[in-house]
Amino acid sequence: MAAKDLVQEFCDLMAKRDAEALRPLLADDAVYQNTGMPATVGADAVVANLAGQFGAFPDSYEYRMQHIVADGDVVMTERLDMIKSPDGTLHGVPVMGTFIVTNDKISRWTDYWDTSLPAKMMQGEDYSTLVPSSY
Repeated sequence: MAAKDLVQEFCDLMAKRDAEALRPLLADDAVYQNTGMPATVGADAVVANLAGQFGAFPDSYEYRMQHIVADGDVVMTERLDMIKSPDGTLHGVPVMGTFIVTNDKISRWTDYWDTSLPAKMMQGEDYSTLVPSSY
């Protein structure tokens, strides 16, 4: 499978909120990191991390792909990672992600996003000027 297709499948599976369903797409020694936070190393740890994220947002979790490009085994995504606030409002967190695919598995995944933005969303602050207007 082409690296781009593998990453698209991985991102599409996020909507199922089933961390174990993502395991087959991860290398055993996969590294997942949100910039500004420590890396999660190993498929077991990545699956546990994702399960925790799904638990934190029990009513929503979806990656809406805006753009995806690949150069060989390097895939870059521009996404809106959808989360729901306690009042039921659905928010899209703008995220840029880089995925490295090795032997048809994701071996490195790094996401870049404003880590203060979800708190503003959850607290009901007006963040309209903080995200790209084209979304």
